[in-house]
Amino acid sequence: MVSLLALLKLAEKHEPGPNPGFSREHAVLAFMTIGEAGTISRQSLALRSGLGQGSVRTVLKKFRQEGYVDADPTGCHLTDSGGMLYRSILRKVMLSKPIDGSPLSVGRSQIAALVGSRGMSITNGIDQRDSAVRIGATGATSYVIRGSRFAIPGGSSDCEKEFPSSAWSTIRKQLRPANGDAVIVCGARDETTAKLGAISAALTLL
Repeated sequence: MVSLLALLKLAEKHEPGPNPGFSREHAVLAFMTIGEAGTISRQSLALRSGLGQGSVRTVLKKFRQEGYVDADPTGCHLTDSGGMLYRSILRKVMLSKPIDGSPLSVGRSQIAALVGSRGMSITNGIDQRDSAVRIGATGATSYVIRGSRFAIPGGSSDCEKEFPSSAWSTIRKQLRPANGDAVIVCGARDETTAKLGAISAALTLL
């Protein structure tokens, strides 16, 4: 059964020659972008994943060699095997649409990542924040779903009540968090970096 681990191993596999110039977070975002788009041009994929044209070619080559992605004149798309992998990833990690301007984290552009059943892996959220910042994000705030409430480990037990914002309902509607899930809200200067930061923070819990 294909899994997120398989994709991470593929992204970290270096071939002889220069440094590939991208991180595993870039590879995961590129793959999820293809899955979400259905079919996407290489140029659009580069723009939406933060990769340069050379890195996009390298990433797509890796995906195609493993049978996850194919391409035709209309663009890149997932194969049946790639579709299985994409659905497997979504069972572990999901990203929200932009929730810009929310008070849930710091940064002009914000993205929430849901990590299923991994709330117990969060201690104080520092590891997740540091991982997001290392890839360029402004910050990240980790929440645990406890009894349907958003809680901060060692802090508020009901963030929706203490810090009212329409962003909470947006996250609930888009990600449908359940008891025991982790939700990480990552902020950055732009949407792509916020997504990379959210993925990086989420990977610390897997």
